[in-house]
Amino acid sequence: MLKRYATPEKIRWVGQAWEIRHALRQELRRLGGKAMLRDLLPKAQG
Repeated sequence: MLKRYATPEKIRWVGQAWEIRHALRQELRRLGGKAMLRDLLPKAQG
C-alpha cells in the first residue's frame, strides 16, 4: 500500500517500486505534459 508524506521541502513516497512509479506518472500527467517534480511540492504558506 502506497503512502505519501509531504512537507514544504520534500515529498516521501513509501511503497513498492511499481506503486511509486505509477503515482509519479499520475501526478505529472495531472499537472500537465511539461511539469517538473518540483511542481509536486506543496506551496510554502508564509
